[in-house]
Amino acid sequence: MKKLRFENRDIDIKAPELCTFQSQLDESLYNHIYSLINDGDDYKPILNSDIFSSNESPIDLIKLHKESKIIINPPSKKATNFDKTFNQFIVRDFFSRYPAMMGLVYNNVGRADISIANAGVLFGHEVDASNFIKIKSIIDTVNSNAWSREKDKTESQSGVSTLGTISETLIEKAVGGLVDQENFFHVGQSEVQSYGDFVLMCLPNNLWLSVKSNFSRERLLASGYTNDILGVGFFQDPTEFTSPVRVRNFQRAGFLAIYCPDVAVNEDQLKNNTSTYAEIIKSYANEGYSQPTNINGKPFIRKLSCLKSDLDQLLEQKDIRKRSTVAF
Repeated sequence: MKKLRFENRDIDIKAPELCTFQSQLDESLYNHIYSLINDGDDYKPILNSDIFSSNESPIDLIKLHKESKIIINPPSKKATNFDKTFNQFIVRDFFSRYPAMMGLVYNNVGRADISIANAGVLFGHEVDASNFIKIKSIIDTVNSNAWSREKDKTESQSGVSTLGTISETLIEKAVGGLVDQENFFHVGQSEVQSYGDFVLMCLPNNLWLSVKSNFSRERLLASGYTNDILGVGFFQDPTEFTSPVRVRNFQRAGFLAIYCPDVAVNEDQLKNNTSTYAEIIKSYANEGYSQPTNINGKPFIRKLSCLKSDLDQLLEQKDIRKRSTVAF
Protein backbone atom coordinates (compact mmCIF):
# COMPACT_ATOMS: atom_id res chain seq x y z
CA MET A 1 0.00 0.00 0.00
CA LYS A 2 1.25 3.47 -0.89
CA LYS A 3 -0.16 6.82 0.21
CA LEU A 4 -0.42 10.05 -1.74
CA ARG A 5 -1.50 13.44 -0.40
CA PHE A 6 -4.41 15.41 -1.86
CA GLU A 7 -5.71 18.55 -0.13
CA ASN A 8 -4.38 17.36 3.24
CA ARG A 9 -5.97 13.93 2.84
CA ASP A 10 -4.20 10.60 2.49
CA ILE A 11 -5.16 8.70 -0.65
CA ASP A 12 -4.49 4.98 -0.36
CA ILE A 13 -3.31 3.22 -3.50
CA LYS A 14 -3.57 -0.52 -3.13
CA ALA A 15 -0.49 -2.64 -3.75
CA PRO A 16 -0.90 -4.85 -6.84
CA GLU A 17 -0.87 -8.01 -4.74
CA LEU A 18 -4.03 -6.78 -2.99
CA CYS A 19 -5.91 -6.37 -6.28
CA THR A 20 -7.84 -8.86 -8.38
CA PHE A 21 -7.18 -8.19 -12.05
CA GLN A 22 -9.47 -9.09 -14.94
CA SER A 23 -6.67 -9.34 -17.45
CA GLN A 24 -2.94 -9.18 -18.03
CA LEU A 25 -3.54 -5.72 -19.49
CA ASP A 26 -4.98 -4.43 -16.20
CA GLU A 27 -2.23 -6.07 -14.16
CA SER A 28 0.59 -4.76 -16.37
CA LEU A 29 -0.71 -1.18 -16.49
CA TYR A 30 -1.52 -1.11 -12.77
CA ASN A 31 1.93 -2.47 -11.87
CA HIS A 32 3.63 0.09 -14.08
CA ILE A 33 1.79 3.09 -12.62
CA TYR A 34 2.22 1.76 -9.07
CA SER A 35 5.98 1.40 -9.61
CA LEU A 36 6.22 5.12 -10.42
CA ILE A 37 4.48 6.23 -7.20
CA ASN A 38 6.69 7.58 -4.43
CA ASP A 39 5.03 6.96 -1.07
CA GLY A 40 3.98 10.26 0.56
CA ASP A 41 4.16 12.39 -2.61
CA ASP A 42 1.37 14.74 -3.72
CA TYR A 43 -1.40 13.26 -5.83
CA LYS A 44 -0.56 14.45 -9.35
CA PRO A 45 0.27 12.99 -12.78
CA ILE A 46 3.39 10.85 -12.93
CA LEU A 47 2.93 9.11 -16.31
CA ASN A 48 2.42 10.56 -19.79
CA SER A 49 -0.30 8.67 -21.69
CA ASP A 50 1.42 9.60 -24.96
CA ILE A 51 4.30 7.25 -24.15
CA PHE A 52 2.20 4.20 -25.05
CA SER A 53 2.18 5.36 -28.69
CA SER A 54 5.94 5.84 -28.83
CA ASN A 55 8.96 3.58 -29.28
CA GLU A 56 9.68 4.05 -25.57
CA SER A 57 6.40 2.44 -24.47
CA PRO A 58 6.95 0.18 -21.45
CA ILE A 59 3.83 -1.85 -22.35
CA ASP A 60 2.20 -2.78 -25.65
CA LEU A 61 -1.36 -1.91 -24.68
CA ILE A 62 -2.92 -2.70 -28.05
CA LYS A 63 -1.34 -6.16 -28.07
CA LEU A 64 -2.45 -6.83 -24.49
CA HIS A 65 -5.94 -5.65 -25.35
CA LYS A 66 -6.19 -8.11 -28.21
CA GLU A 67 -5.19 -10.90 -25.83
CA SER A 68 -7.69 -9.84 -23.18
CA LYS A 69 -11.46 -10.37 -23.07
CA ILE A 70 -12.07 -6.66 -22.51
CA ILE A 71 -14.29 -5.12 -25.18
CA ILE A 72 -13.32 -1.62 -26.27
CA ASN A 73 -14.63 -0.14 -29.49
CA PRO A 74 -11.60 1.06 -31.44
CA PRO A 75 -11.45 4.51 -33.02
CA SER A 76 -12.39 5.00 -36.64
CA LYS A 77 -9.89 3.70 -39.17
CA LYS A 78 -9.92 7.27 -40.49
CA ALA A 79 -8.61 8.64 -37.17
CA THR A 80 -5.63 10.96 -37.66
CA ASN A 81 -3.51 8.95 -35.24
CA PHE A 82 -5.15 5.55 -34.78
CA ASP A 83 -2.61 4.05 -32.35
CA LYS A 84 -2.48 7.13 -30.15
CA THR A 85 -6.27 7.36 -29.94
CA PHE A 86 -6.71 3.63 -29.36
CA ASN A 87 -4.13 3.68 -26.58
CA GLN A 88 -6.02 6.56 -24.98
CA PHE A 89 -9.24 4.52 -25.18
CA ILE A 90 -7.53 1.56 -23.50
CA VAL A 91 -6.09 3.67 -20.68
CA ARG A 92 -9.46 5.38 -20.19
CA ASP A 93 -11.20 2.01 -19.97
CA PHE A 94 -8.62 0.94 -17.35
CA PHE A 95 -9.57 4.01 -15.28
CA SER A 96 -13.19 2.83 -15.19
CA ARG A 97 -12.04 -0.11 -13.05
CA TYR A 98 -9.34 1.77 -11.12
CA PRO A 99 -10.56 5.41 -10.86
CA ALA A 100 -7.90 6.27 -8.27
CA MET A 101 -5.32 6.02 -11.06
CA MET A 102 -6.96 8.63 -13.29
CA GLY A 103 -5.25 11.68 -11.80
CA LEU A 104 -1.84 10.03 -12.07
CA VAL A 105 -1.75 10.03 -15.89
CA TYR A 106 -1.18 13.04 -18.16
CA ASN A 107 -2.76 13.78 -21.53
CA ASN A 108 -5.89 11.67 -21.68
CA VAL A 109 -9.47 12.98 -21.85
CA GLY A 110 -11.35 11.50 -18.91
CA ARG A 111 -14.93 10.29 -19.22
CA ALA A 112 -17.49 12.10 -17.08
CA ASP A 113 -18.40 9.04 -15.00
CA ILE A 114 -14.74 8.26 -14.33
CA SER A 115 -13.95 11.87 -13.37
CA ILE A 116 -16.81 11.82 -10.86
CA ALA A 117 -15.71 8.44 -9.48
CA ASN A 118 -12.11 9.68 -9.20
CA ALA A 119 -13.24 12.78 -7.29
CA GLY A 120 -15.26 10.55 -4.97
CA VAL A 121 -12.11 8.55 -4.19
CA LEU A 122 -10.12 11.73 -3.50
CA PHE A 123 -12.89 13.22 -1.35
CA GLY A 124 -13.58 9.97 0.46
CA HIS A 125 -17.31 9.90 -0.32
CA GLU A 126 -19.47 9.42 -3.38
CA VAL A 127 -21.26 12.45 -4.78
CA ASP A 128 -24.53 13.48 -3.15
CA ALA A 129 -26.57 16.63 -2.50
CA SER A 130 -24.32 17.72 0.36
CA ASN A 131 -20.99 17.53 -1.45
CA PHE A 132 -21.56 17.95 -5.20
CA ILE A 133 -20.01 21.44 -5.19
CA LYS A 134 -16.85 20.07 -3.54
CA ILE A 135 -16.77 17.13 -5.95
CA LYS A 136 -16.90 19.59 -8.88
CA SER A 137 -14.04 21.57 -7.34
CA ILE A 138 -11.93 18.41 -7.03
CA ILE A 139 -12.66 17.46 -10.64
CA ASP A 140 -11.54 20.93 -11.75
CA THR A 141 -8.32 20.61 -9.74
CA VAL A 142 -7.51 17.23 -11.28
CA ASN A 143 -8.35 18.53 -14.77
CA SER A 144 -6.11 21.58 -14.30
CA ASN A 145 -3.14 19.22 -13.77
CA ALA A 146 -4.11 16.75 -16.49
CA TRP A 147 -2.27 18.12 -19.53
CA SER A 148 1.43 18.75 -20.12
CA ARG A 149 0.89 19.78 -23.75
CA GLU A 150 -1.69 21.50 -25.94
CA LYS A 151 -4.70 19.33 -26.74
CA ASP A 152 -5.31 18.45 -30.36
CA LYS A 153 -8.65 19.34 -31.97
CA THR A 154 -10.33 16.02 -31.15
CA GLU A 155 -9.11 16.07 -27.55
CA SER A 156 -10.31 19.63 -27.10
CA GLN A 157 -13.77 18.86 -28.49
CA SER A 158 -14.05 15.75 -26.31
CA GLY A 159 -12.98 17.76 -23.26
CA VAL A 160 -15.66 20.38 -23.76
CA SER A 161 -18.33 17.71 -24.18
CA THR A 162 -17.11 15.88 -21.08
CA LEU A 163 -17.21 19.03 -18.93
CA GLY A 164 -20.82 19.59 -19.88
CA THR A 165 -21.73 16.00 -19.05
CA ILE A 166 -19.92 16.22 -15.71
CA SER A 167 -21.84 19.34 -14.71
CA GLU A 168 -25.23 17.96 -15.66
CA THR A 169 -24.53 14.57 -14.06
CA LEU A 170 -23.43 16.15 -10.78
CA ILE A 171 -26.56 18.26 -10.51
CA GLU A 172 -28.76 15.30 -11.45
CA LYS A 173 -27.09 13.25 -8.70
CA ALA A 174 -27.35 16.08 -6.18
CA VAL A 175 -31.01 16.81 -6.85
CA GLY A 176 -31.77 13.12 -7.29
CA GLY A 177 -30.60 12.52 -3.73
CA LEU A 178 -33.62 14.47 -2.51
CA VAL A 179 -36.11 12.62 -4.67
CA ASP A 180 -38.69 10.61 -2.71
CA GLN A 181 -41.00 9.86 -5.68
CA GLU A 182 -43.92 11.37 -3.77
CA ASN A 183 -43.16 14.98 -2.89
CA PHE A 184 -40.23 15.42 -5.25
CA PHE A 185 -39.62 13.42 -8.39
CA HIS A 186 -37.88 13.32 -11.74
CA VAL A 187 -40.07 14.12 -14.71
CA GLY A 188 -40.21 11.13 -17.02
CA GLN A 189 -43.17 11.85 -19.27
CA SER A 190 -42.04 13.25 -22.60
CA GLU A 191 -45.23 15.33 -22.83
CA VAL A 192 -44.16 17.56 -19.92
CA GLN A 193 -40.35 17.30 -19.94
CA SER A 194 -40.12 20.68 -21.68
CA TYR A 195 -41.40 22.27 -18.46
CA GLY A 196 -38.42 21.06 -16.42
CA ASP A 197 -36.44 18.08 -15.17
CA PHE A 198 -37.77 17.73 -11.61
CA VAL A 199 -40.94 18.84 -9.84
CA LEU A 200 -41.62 19.44 -6.15
CA MET A 201 -45.26 19.37 -5.03
CA CYS A 202 -46.27 22.78 -3.64
CA LEU A 203 -49.06 25.35 -3.54
CA PRO A 204 -50.20 27.54 -5.22
CA ASN A 205 -48.08 26.05 -8.04
CA ASN A 206 -45.76 23.08 -8.15
CA LEU A 207 -42.08 24.03 -8.12
CA TRP A 208 -40.18 22.93 -11.22
CA LEU A 209 -36.41 22.61 -11.62
CA SER A 210 -34.76 23.05 -15.01
CA VAL A 211 -31.25 21.57 -14.93
CA LYS A 212 -28.70 22.76 -17.50
CA SER A 213 -24.95 22.25 -17.70
CA ASN A 214 -22.58 25.09 -18.55
CA PHE A 215 -24.60 27.67 -20.50
CA SER A 216 -28.24 28.67 -20.30
CA ARG A 217 -28.72 30.48 -23.60
CA GLU A 218 -32.32 30.15 -24.75
CA ARG A 219 -32.72 26.55 -23.56
CA LEU A 220 -33.23 27.59 -19.95
CA LEU A 221 -35.68 30.35 -20.79
CA ALA A 222 -37.68 27.87 -22.88
CA SER A 223 -38.40 25.87 -19.71
CA GLY A 224 -40.59 28.60 -18.26
CA TYR A 225 -44.34 28.47 -18.86
CA THR A 226 -45.46 30.91 -16.14
CA ASN A 227 -44.98 28.12 -13.60
CA ASP A 228 -42.88 28.50 -10.48
CA ILE A 229 -39.49 27.27 -11.66
CA LEU A 230 -35.82 27.27 -10.66
CA GLY A 231 -32.89 27.40 -13.06
CA VAL A 232 -30.00 25.23 -11.90
CA GLY A 233 -26.57 24.72 -13.49
CA PHE A 234 -22.81 25.12 -13.45
CA PHE A 235 -23.24 28.19 -15.65
CA GLN A 236 -19.97 29.62 -16.95
CA ASP A 237 -21.01 32.97 -18.46
CA PRO A 238 -22.07 35.60 -15.87
CA THR A 239 -23.35 37.95 -18.59
CA GLU A 240 -26.28 35.58 -19.15
CA PHE A 241 -27.66 36.81 -15.81
CA THR A 242 -26.51 40.42 -15.56
CA SER A 243 -28.76 41.97 -18.21
CA PRO A 244 -31.85 43.53 -16.55
CA VAL A 245 -33.91 42.73 -19.65
CA ARG A 246 -32.84 39.09 -19.68
CA VAL A 247 -33.48 38.74 -15.93
CA ARG A 248 -36.93 40.28 -16.44
CA ASN A 249 -37.64 37.72 -19.17
CA PHE A 250 -36.71 34.90 -16.79
CA GLN A 251 -38.99 36.36 -14.13
CA ARG A 252 -41.90 36.79 -16.57
CA ALA A 253 -41.51 33.13 -17.55
CA GLY A 254 -42.00 32.13 -13.91
CA PHE A 255 -38.47 31.70 -12.60
CA LEU A 256 -38.17 32.26 -8.85
CA ALA A 257 -34.39 31.86 -8.75
CA ILE A 258 -31.32 31.05 -10.81
CA TYR A 259 -28.69 28.97 -9.00
CA CYS A 260 -25.19 29.83 -10.24
CA PRO A 261 -21.96 28.11 -9.22
CA ASP A 262 -20.00 29.68 -6.38
CA VAL A 263 -16.91 27.62 -7.27
CA ALA A 264 -14.69 28.06 -10.33
CA VAL A 265 -16.04 26.20 -13.37
CA ASN A 266 -13.43 27.01 -16.00
CA GLU A 267 -9.70 27.65 -16.18
CA ASP A 268 -9.99 31.46 -16.17
CA GLN A 269 -12.09 31.44 -13.00
CA LEU A 270 -9.70 28.96 -11.41
CA LYS A 271 -6.73 31.21 -12.23
CA ASN A 272 -8.49 34.34 -10.95
CA ASN A 273 -9.95 32.67 -7.85
CA THR A 274 -13.50 33.65 -8.74
CA SER A 275 -16.81 32.08 -9.78
CA THR A 276 -19.82 32.83 -11.96
CA TYR A 277 -21.87 33.81 -8.89
CA ALA A 278 -19.13 36.15 -7.63
CA GLU A 279 -18.76 37.75 -11.07
CA ILE A 280 -22.52 38.34 -11.31
CA ILE A 281 -22.65 40.01 -7.90
CA LYS A 282 -19.57 42.09 -8.75
CA SER A 283 -21.17 43.20 -12.02
CA TYR A 284 -24.30 44.45 -10.27
CA ALA A 285 -22.17 46.36 -7.77
CA ASN A 286 -19.99 47.90 -10.49
CA GLU A 287 -23.05 49.02 -12.48
CA GLY A 288 -24.72 50.41 -9.38
CA TYR A 289 -27.70 48.07 -9.75
CA SER A 290 -29.49 46.41 -6.87
CA GLN A 291 -29.42 42.64 -7.01
CA PRO A 292 -32.67 41.38 -8.56
CA THR A 293 -35.37 39.84 -6.41
CA ASN A 294 -38.19 37.48 -7.33
CA ILE A 295 -41.92 38.07 -6.97
CA ASN A 296 -41.68 37.01 -3.33
CA GLY A 297 -39.03 39.65 -2.59
CA LYS A 298 -36.28 37.01 -2.18
CA PRO A 299 -32.89 36.95 -3.97
CA PHE A 300 -33.21 35.94 -7.59
CA ILE A 301 -29.53 35.03 -8.16
CA ARG A 302 -28.44 32.42 -5.62
CA LYS A 303 -25.42 30.27 -4.83
CA LEU A 304 -25.56 26.77 -6.27
CA SER A 305 -24.20 25.48 -2.96
CA CYS A 306 -27.42 26.68 -1.29
CA LEU A 307 -29.71 24.60 -3.50
CA LYS A 308 -30.01 21.67 -1.08
CA SER A 309 -30.71 23.80 1.99
CA ASP A 310 -33.33 25.84 0.10
CA LEU A 311 -35.12 22.71 -1.10
CA ASP A 312 -34.80 21.14 2.34
CA GLN A 313 -36.74 24.05 3.82
CA LEU A 314 -39.68 23.28 1.56
CA LEU A 315 -39.48 19.54 2.07
CA GLU A 316 -39.41 19.94 5.85
CA GLN A 317 -43.09 20.84 5.57
CA LYS A 318 -44.67 17.43 5.12
CA ASP A 319 -48.21 18.72 4.67
CA ILE A 320 -48.51 19.77 1.03
CA ARG A 321 -51.44 22.02 1.97
CA LYS A 322 -48.99 24.17 3.94
CA ARG A 323 -45.99 23.85 1.59
CA SER A 324 -45.89 27.05 -0.46
CA THR A 325 -43.59 28.52 -3.08
CA VAL A 326 -44.63 31.97 -1.82
CA ALA A 327 -41.96 31.63 0.86
CA PHE A 328 -39.26 30.67 -1.65
